[in-house]
Amino acid sequence: MTALLARIQDWLGRPLSRFIERLRLRLAQPDALLQVTLLGLFAGLVAALMVVAFRLALEGLQVYGLGLPGAERYESLPAEWRLLLPVGGALILGLAFHLLPIGMRNVGVGHVIIRFHRFGADLPWQNAIVQFFAGIWGLLIGLTGGREGPGIHLGAFGGSLIGHTLGLPNNSVRTLSGCGVAAAISAAFNTPLAGVIFALEVVIKQYTLASFLPVILASSMGALLATTVFGPEAVFNIEIHQQMSFWEVPTLLGLGLVIGAMAAGYIQIIEGTIARSWKWPVWARFTAAGVATGIVGFWVPEVLGIGYDTTDLVAAAELTLGALLVVALAKWLLASVTVGLGLPVGTIAPILMIGAMVGGTLGSLLYHLDQIPLADVAFYTVLGMGAMMGATLQAPLAALAAVLELTSDTGAILPAMITIVVSGLVSRMVFGKDALYDAMLRANDQQMPGPSLWFNGDNIGVSSIIERRVAEVTCPCNLARFEQALEDKPAWIVLRDEERNAMGVIRYAPARAAYDQIFNQALFDAQAEADRAAREQAEPNLDEAATTLDEGSEAPATRPEETEEATAQTADAEVLAANVRENVVIDPAEISGFYRAADVEVGFTLTQAQRVMREQDVGVLVARRMLGSKQARTLGVMTAAMLEQAIVER
Repeated sequence: MTALLARIQDWLGRPLSRFIERLRLRLAQPDALLQVTLLGLFAGLVAALMVVAFRLALEGLQVYGLGLPGAERYESLPAEWRLLLPVGGALILGLAFHLLPIGMRNVGVGHVIIRFHRFGADLPWQNAIVQFFAGIWGLLIGLTGGREGPGIHLGAFGGSLIGHTLGLPNNSVRTLSGCGVAAAISAAFNTPLAGVIFALEVVIKQYTLASFLPVILASSMGALLATTVFGPEAVFNIEIHQQMSFWEVPTLLGLGLVIGAMAAGYIQIIEGTIARSWKWPVWARFTAAGVATGIVGFWVPEVLGIGYDTTDLVAAAELTLGALLVVALAKWLLASVTVGLGLPVGTIAPILMIGAMVGGTLGSLLYHLDQIPLADVAFYTVLGMGAMMGATLQAPLAALAAVLELTSDTGAILPAMITIVVSGLVSRMVFGKDALYDAMLRANDQQMPGPSLWFNGDNIGVSSIIERRVAEVTCPCNLARFEQALEDKPAWIVLRDEERNAMGVIRYAPARAAYDQIFNQALFDAQAEADRAAREQAEPNLDEAATTLDEGSEAPATRPEETEEATAQTADAEVLAANVRENVVIDPAEISGFYRAADVEVGFTLTQAQRVMREQDVGVLVARRMLGSKQARTLGVMTAAMLEQAIVER
């Protein structure tokens, strides 16, 4: 029987192994669109199943474990429970994390981004398990957060698991991991388009057809499964039908300004909290978050948990202006501190609730001033959500898609564009804040060079990054001209031929060392030659003086003329050095540290500069104005490393 089973396994295993090997080779190619799309569909299914399981477990424990009348209804808990539940639960969670190895504590969207771009989307299964149970526990005890962060981690892990189980190349594993992220967002909100754009903007950070189609299909699968389990409704029960009028534009601009400032403040508090609690034990950080949550939740129970039920109340204008302001401020402070202390809960839900509170406050104010009907309060609530999401995550397209899908109203597109753009510009350009996850990684000393959707090589000019402290010489040149180029200690010496074409460049330090060596050696040789000539000329005079001494005459005493002769010798030395500088020719191309270079027009973009580097096969470019003209001016030098760093960092 054992032999028969072995034969059957061998008969089935060999064709399967050959098929998988062919699949691996095919997926290594950039045009394996059909294969990666089908795998992306499967990755979306796996990710959606994980997210659905997470949500079912959380809501089941909230209803049947805590006895809440419905999911997220923490307002029904007694006041003492609202205080003790977060404090005790956070302490238990902190002690559990304290016992875990440090590597297993890394969870959430930041962990996904790091693993995606640094490790080929290889997400360890241990961290995914920690994220699943820690995320459920953290939200169950009322910590202010969301289930989207854990969902993104689980979804990305699902795609990574498929890719690494099949032994696929890293390019395909990355795409499958991105498919899992899109499916997770889609399943969480029932917003497939927002899931696609979020995955591309925040995690993959690249728009290509090879990644677009698989991600779209995976996101559709996530929405389909979530609809099957939880129904066709979106996570927020908001319906609007709004046509913007011209008088609302100043109001929308003001909303964008306020939310942009709040987004920047939210990120600033997170960065400051991370910096101050960096060296705290993990149990102390978690307990501090629990204490803060318990104290605030005792007085403002709306801040506990995810807060989607409160968002529905805001959209329906069922909260007073005072309550809106209190809840908005409390959620803003508590959510930023909780995220900064590193709790394993999501960050998107608090962002959406804060935006809803601010937008709802504006809508309620306009309603009480008889400027809008009651139904339009929901319109401003949704605009606030989209603006806060776009400004905080620096993902404007994902925020716009979320607004469109949550409202099912195309009339919201134009006002959403205005508020999202204004809030994003205020946060980024006025307050200088990067996207939330980039800021968190930098604050945790995990800054990660990676692709950027904000800028690329076509958006950055050569003139913005060149090193302008340069001097130039025409080769070959004498030592005097080369010394003149070194006087101001430039960063680079540009070497040109007689037709003023760039030959290469050399840094100041090796250029200075080479000049000193060549000059000293040439001066030594010239001095030696001068001394030899002087000795030959002085030999007859020495013979005559010796004859005179033999006849008994006294040696002449030192005369004033000898001092003049010493001064003349010093002057002769200076003349000799000047002659060396004028007559000795240096070939800078033979200096150690010489780099071949080519000219580039200073108005080129970095993409065009990269093309010049490839065509000319050089690693350094010399930026000039009026390239090809005899009057072309050298403006600076740019290396390949400077160019790549500029594209990555900006």
